[in-house]
Amino acid sequence: MKTMFRMAALAAATLALTPAAHAQMYDMALSQLTSKFKSSDKNGDGKLSLQEAKDGGMTRVVANFSTIDTDKDGYVTFAQLKAQLDGRYK
Repeated sequence: MKTMFRMAALAAATLALTPAAHAQMYDMALSQLTSKFKSSDKNGDGKLSLQEAKDGGMTRVVANFSTIDTDKDGYVTFAQLKAQLDGRYK
């Protein structure tokens, strides 16, 4: 019985930490995305062309460019990238 109680307490403690860990992972991913976006946006226009994404080493963006480019203008904005990130962390 004590073992079951300890296991239940451990499980409860682990679940309580999950939202905080999730938020921390999101914050770290957002920080990395922001940094990578800024360094890849070579002309500073606030959007990435496919070539800028390639040159910046943004392999996931390159692979999913047409999906991320929701308005189909040939560019990916930070808002579009953040929307994808938000979708992964909800």
